[in-house]
Amino acid sequence: MEIRVTKYQHTSGTDGLALSVVRTEPADGGDVCGAVILLHGMCEHKGRYEAFVNFLAEQGYIVTIYDHRGHGESVRDLGDLGYLYEGGYEAMLADIHEMVLEAKEYAADRTGRTDLPFYMIAHSMGTLCARCYIRMHDAELDKLVLLGCPSKLSGMKPGLQLVKGLIAAKGGRARSKIVDYIVGNGYDKRFAAEHTPHAWTNSDPEEVRIFNEDPLCGYTFTLNGYENLIRLAMLTYTDGGYAMNNPELPIRFYSGEEDPCAVSREKLGEAIKLLRKQGYKNSKGKMYPGMRHEILREPEKAKVWADILEFLRS
Repeated sequence: MEIRVTKYQHTSGTDGLALSVVRTEPADGGDVCGAVILLHGMCEHKGRYEAFVNFLAEQGYIVTIYDHRGHGESVRDLGDLGYLYEGGYEAMLADIHEMVLEAKEYAADRTGRTDLPFYMIAHSMGTLCARCYIRMHDAELDKLVLLGCPSKLSGMKPGLQLVKGLIAAKGGRARSKIVDYIVGNGYDKRFAAEHTPHAWTNSDPEEVRIFNEDPLCGYTFTLNGYENLIRLAMLTYTDGGYAMNNPELPIRFYSGEEDPCAVSREKLGEAIKLLRKQGYKNSKGKMYPGMRHEILREPEKAKVWADILEFLRS
């Protein structure tokens, strides 16, 4: 199926920040079976998902992906990479809601259908955003896919106090090697024998090289970014507070068995159980042997792509 790609900007209703968006869809005449919004992870950008997005569009989906504030091309200046601006994680969640409504409106106009299925797929930090998003807006989604989910970690409260203290001393735009080491060293430590930064992201050295050489990836988050990341994670793992307008929402967790972000099969299970406790009984998970964090880019990514497609179609 032929596809059409449209790049545009969405102005955030929170603070007027220009968010860079790409919509990929079946070309005119192509059948549309659903719409998808994709949320990328921390310190990366929408462009890294081009192959997967094209795959979904070729299967009949209208796919919207954009750079989160402080990422990719959604910055006022390249020096703002890793800075979430004054609105922080709350503005990030508001951006998601605006983009969801915009994507749904476009899909309805394109197809003439108000009942077109709408799905969210999120990776890594994006899964934190997605799980916070459904606390109030689960009725907007028909299915939710969570990839490379960060498990709940101890020490979030003292970590937040450390970052807040550094912000008081240095400002939110400052970057801290200490904080970056605390957050990131544990992930690479498991693969220290490979002597390559960010080896934890992928079992394919070529994919790790591509990540490391991308100027829009792997930079150090600002203190503002880390404060909001921690707050986002704390809210993600807060028990209660869900509006629960769509308790039947099907949710699937997919992670690599070698992903240090997931920590372990047991920790991933805890994340699933938390959502089930809130009322999302149709929450399940799967782990892929030999895969690390970026399962959409692993050598055996075709298995993951096929599983996601099967879930969306089921």
